[in-house]
Amino acid sequence: MTEAPEPGTQPQPLEATGERLVPEAQRGELVHAEHLARYRLAARLAPGRRVLDAACGEGYGTAMLAAAGAVRAVGVDVDEATIAHAAQRYGPEFARANVEALPFEDGAFDLAVSFETIEHVGDAAATLRELRRVLAPGGLLVVSTPNKHEYLVENEFHTREFTHEQFVGLLNEHFPSVRLLYQQNWLASAILEEAALREQADDRALDAELFKVVGAEPGRELYTIGICGDETDVEIGQVVVAAGIDEAHQLARRTVDAERMALVWQGKWEASSETIRRMRASLGWRLTSPLRLRSWLRHRRGG
Repeated sequence: MTEAPEPGTQPQPLEATGERLVPEAQRGELVHAEHLARYRLAARLAPGRRVLDAACGEGYGTAMLAAAGAVRAVGVDVDEATIAHAAQRYGPEFARANVEALPFEDGAFDLAVSFETIEHVGDAAATLRELRRVLAPGGLLVVSTPNKHEYLVENEFHTREFTHEQFVGLLNEHFPSVRLLYQQNWLASAILEEAALREQADDRALDAELFKVVGAEPGRELYTIGICGDETDVEIGQVVVAAGIDEAHQLARRTVDAERMALVWQGKWEASSETIRRMRASLGWRLTSPLRLRSWLRHRRGG
C-alpha cells in the first residue's frame, strides 16, 4: 500500500482528461452525478464488508465506501500519479495495480466494485476472472459499463465498448448469478423547500418522491450495471443523483445560436439566388449571351 501522507499536505489537482472523473474540476456536471450514483448504490452494500475499489481513479469513491461502514476499503488504479493523489488526499489504503493481475490473495474481499473500467482494459475476461478470484465465498462484484448503442461520446481511452447483450453475456460466463440494474439520465423538475433547494452535499439524501413521464426499455439504458456473485438476492434499492442545469442551458444556447446562423445563411443564399435570377433576366445578360458562348467554346478548344 502507498505510504501515509504527511499531515496537512494538499495533493496536486488532477487534470480532467476524460479518462477518469476529477470531482474538483467537474463538480455539478452530469458526469459527476453519474459517477456518484454508482458509488452511492455500492455504498449500501459496504457496511461490514472488506471492499475493493478496482480502478478507483481519484479516490473519492473508495473514501465513500469506507465512510459507509466498510471494514476495509482498498482502492487500486494503474496510474501512479493518480494513486499518489488518492493516498495523499484520502489515506494510505491505495495501491498501484493492474486490474487484470491484482496483487491480492484469493478471497481477500467481500465486495468488489469496478465502475467504467472494463471498456478501458485489454482483456475484459481476465479482469473478471481476477475480480472473482479475490472475492470470498458469498462475495459480490458490482460492475458497470456504458452501452455501446446508447453512449454517443467518443472516448479515446476506451479499448472496447460493449453492447448491453455483449456485457451481460460476458458477466454470465464468469458468475453463476448476475442481477442487472440500469442507469439512465433524465431531465427532471423538482419542487423543494428552501433548505433542500440550497443543498449541495452529495452525502445527504433528500426526502422527495420521484415520478417519471418517460420510460426506457432494458437494453436501451445508457449504462448497464451488473451485481455478480454466487447469490445476488440482496437489498440494494435505487439511487438518483441530480446534476446542475448549466450543461442543459449551454446546449440550448448552442442550439438557438445554430438555428439563428442557419437562418442568416439561408437569407444570404436566397438574396444571392434572387440577384442571379434578376441578372440572367436582364437585357444586358441576353445581349452578351453570344459573346459568352464564343468565349466558352474557345476555352473548350484550348484557344
